[in-house]
Amino acid sequence: MSTMKLKRGNKEITLKKVDDQFAVRLKQGAATTEQELNAVLRQPNVHSCHISAVEPARMDVFSLSDSKELEHTMDSLRHAEESEVISHVYSLDDDKATPVVPTGKLTVQFKPGVDNHNQEKILADYGLEFVQALDYLPRTYSVSLTQASTMNPLKIAAALETRDEVETAEADLAFEVALKHQPIDSLYAQQWHLSNSGGPGLRSGADVKAEPAWEFTRGSRDISICVMDDGFDLNHPDLSGTGKIVSPKDFGDNDTSPRPVKRDDNHGTACAGIAVAEENGSGVVGLAPLCALMPVRTSGWLSDDSVEALFQHAIDHHADVISCSWAAASWNFPLSIRMKGIIHKAATEGRRNKKGCVILFAAGNENRPLDGIKDGRVSHQGFALHPDVLAVAASNSLDQKSDYSNFGPKLSVCAPSSGSPGKRIVTTDRLGQKGYQAGDFTFSFGGTSSSTPLAAGLAGLMLSFNEDLTAAEVKDIMQKTADKIDDRPGEYDGNGHSSKYGFGRINAERALALLAAKDEQSLPRTLFMEHRVSKPIPDQGSIDEEITFPVAANITGFEVSVNITHTYRGDLTLILKSPSGTEIVLHQDTGGNAQDLIKSYRMSDEPELLGALSGSAAQGQWRLTVRDELARDVGVLNKWGIAVTY
Repeated sequence: MSTMKLKRGNKEITLKKVDDQFAVRLKQGAATTEQELNAVLRQPNVHSCHISAVEPARMDVFSLSDSKELEHTMDSLRHAEESEVISHVYSLDDDKATPVVPTGKLTVQFKPGVDNHNQEKILADYGLEFVQALDYLPRTYSVSLTQASTMNPLKIAAALETRDEVETAEADLAFEVALKHQPIDSLYAQQWHLSNSGGPGLRSGADVKAEPAWEFTRGSRDISICVMDDGFDLNHPDLSGTGKIVSPKDFGDNDTSPRPVKRDDNHGTACAGIAVAEENGSGVVGLAPLCALMPVRTSGWLSDDSVEALFQHAIDHHADVISCSWAAASWNFPLSIRMKGIIHKAATEGRRNKKGCVILFAAGNENRPLDGIKDGRVSHQGFALHPDVLAVAASNSLDQKSDYSNFGPKLSVCAPSSGSPGKRIVTTDRLGQKGYQAGDFTFSFGGTSSSTPLAAGLAGLMLSFNEDLTAAEVKDIMQKTADKIDDRPGEYDGNGHSSKYGFGRINAERALALLAAKDEQSLPRTLFMEHRVSKPIPDQGSIDEEITFPVAANITGFEVSVNITHTYRGDLTLILKSPSGTEIVLHQDTGGNAQDLIKSYRMSDEPELLGALSGSAAQGQWRLTVRDELARDVGVLNKWGIAVTY
């Protein structure tokens, strides 16, 4: 049977076998490569790939290139002298992104009145042996499979649940810790603006920290982002899906089909993808992929009537966020009182709950002041200067000001986009031969036209997490949680504002974490933060990596995890430094000639190591120092993370 229903806690879960994966635990050591696995099997031609190490259970997960070989391979492993536990890998509730590995242990709670003799007999019937009594649960034991066990732990748990003497039986399941969410869309790896760990033309971390933000929310169809632009290819798979499109409007042709009309109506499709492209396994993904899109094609002209019509449509159809990657062609464009008034109305009375639309305007791409004079010309960009609007500038892939980005004291924030030097943005394009280039995606988008819908996507995430926020609160939180890039002396004023970057580059992780703290003030909670760095550790050298914890709170529980590939982990020393300056040596010259260091250090498991952090402040910079003390062997810090309970 490939699917099983089991009780876990007071809920029922469904586990389904993954048809090409298995897990193995050896009696001694570990099999972490195809070659090591084949040595155990005594079969040199089994083609497999090591996926992950389930560290707490000392198990390693492999996938097979041919799923038809799964049962034969597992049977061969069960008969191998070196093997201790062989198990299928399961998906939880048919979600293949949630691997579940039975560890070979169970928790069994007997009913009152079942004496020790009967307890032992029942366990012996299933080939189970005692591991320990759990003193925090009455009549409850941790037990493990033995060579006498004739069924896997899931089937044994199900069988025990039917016994009159047993209160509860649960198989111990190892779940992968989800410190972040990473889409599987085929072009996601090229979307450096969402997440990147460095490389040619990139500075590690010059992104919006999308992956940890997605642990809070990836958006909601109840929140709509209205993109006002020149046309939208609504046949694009990344702009499609049940409930994706709401209240479309074309003010050029005065109908409800805002599709491209002119040959160069390409801009809107690209902007929409940056904000809300669907996470569907192919193409790109937007920062708020589960939010709805309200596509509004403009007439191409700005008048009191046309601007009023645009924003009144957004108000009438309950848009939550409005993204405008455009401005008047005229350098000197003060808003009329009608324009000012309708934008103010949308920002203060819009949305279904009347808490105001979050409105974002592009700062512009002429490297000129929003309000000032350049080369003798008056520059006054009325839309971006409106006090209810978020004016969005651009930063490049090196975390610097994009060379073209406009500037001034009224900037709100900046967001990653193109720039010279630097990389461009990958996003949706009109299908086929039309659009910016042949194909369904463009690899060369940029400007504040790109940074603005990215910031709009963050607004969509924030409202998806807490729809009771006012538009003003969203603006304030986005500004407060932005990262101060290029923080040279004098770059930011006493209020933390820069004329180049506003209050900084948007940080989706910090914004959502702050909302989570506000939302659950009275509840204990755990915030996971992880950095994927893929940073080489120099031979007889060291590296430092930092994680900024955004919440002002005192620590009640703590965990730090590291994933290091190394040819001789005995060379390594790892030191964690807390924001208060406490230094903790996590690992030093241990492990002998073993390879790699993939481990989690928990305060609950090692109070003598991490207990000094209890009660201390969590907010601020956490630094991990990795040193290679001896010559010859080298490695890579793949990722590390912290989990703070407060």
